[in-house]
Amino acid sequence: MGESEQPSEPTAPPPPATLGERLRAARLAQDLTVEQLATELRIEAKQLHALEENRFEQIGVPVFVKGYLKQYGARLGVNVADLLALYYKQTTLADVQVRPNRTIKLRDERQITSWVLAAIVLLTVIVGLAVWWWNGGSFGAALPAESAAAPAVAPTPTQPLPEPERPAPVAEQRPAPTSDAGAAAAVESAEPETPPAETRAFTAPAEGNDSARPAAGVTVALQLAFDAESWAEITDARGERLLFGLNAAGRNVALRGEPPFSIVLGNADSVRLTVDGDPYAIPRTGRQGSLARFSVDLAEE
Repeated sequence: MGESEQPSEPTAPPPPATLGERLRAARLAQDLTVEQLATELRIEAKQLHALEENRFEQIGVPVFVKGYLKQYGARLGVNVADLLALYYKQTTLADVQVRPNRTIKLRDERQITSWVLAAIVLLTVIVGLAVWWWNGGSFGAALPAESAAAPAVAPTPTQPLPEPERPAPVAEQRPAPTSDAGAAAAVESAEPETPPAETRAFTAPAEGNDSARPAAGVTVALQLAFDAESWAEITDARGERLLFGLNAAGRNVALRGEPPFSIVLGNADSVRLTVDGDPYAIPRTGRQGSLARFSVDLAEE
């Protein structure tokens, strides 16, 4: 009878079976609401509800799911490694949806190839100049040829100078020698007025060369404000990657490049984009969950 009167030990409740149940149980144990945690962590409440309801596909890219999961679990004091193990058992999403590695490799190889070609061309020019100089060539050798060609143009203004010899018989009239000298001086002073016209004819092409210089490329300013943790990849028309990586909540980034821009944003609803000082509405068409891929071209606006 003594054995039947012994009280039975209370059995512990079974642990939560799914990832969402474990997160919800930890939150309720601390008497917290989803809205409170969303404000504290700067994560949208719908993303936290999706985690607790095991709706991972609504969040989008797996890297964002795991990022939210780590923040949420660390705030609730749950072992993050256990949460990730449960996530891998439950998820049906591919581990990688954004694959930047192949693009980065191709772009880097093209940049390296262009730099190698530029170095080869520069080295060829330097070697050619060195060989030319070694064989006796010099920039000063061209100067005598130009100076030798100059006298061919000089005789044109001096050819009319023999004209003062025509009044030679008048030189016998001794009473007015000064008038002959004044006439000769007038003739000599009148002749040199022609060379300035020739100098203007040679300087005119130089002005045309200055106007033919090409205009420099136009760049446009971009500014991004991240209200929550978001992925961003931006490439301009030159193929230069302006931004690539995961951005923390509250970060502001200012960029400048040549349009059009190719842009990939994860968690796009939490990103505010400004183009050339004007707010730009991120398109909602063609999205994969919260992942947005689009281009910005000022000519189309």
